[in-house]
Amino acid sequence: MDSYKVYFLKSLKDKGFYIGCTSINLSHRLNKHNAGHVKSTKHRRPWK
Repeated sequence: MDSYKVYFLKSLKDKGFYIGCTSINLSHRLNKHNAGHVKSTKHRRPWK
């Protein structure tokens, strides 16, 4: 069974937050957000 993680990101562009969940490595998921591969967050990048 896969384990899932809840994560919080902060936009460096507008200081807003995003909450997500994933079963993949968190560093890899953050890279996907910052590369623009996530439709719902690509307009607010970069993220930390």
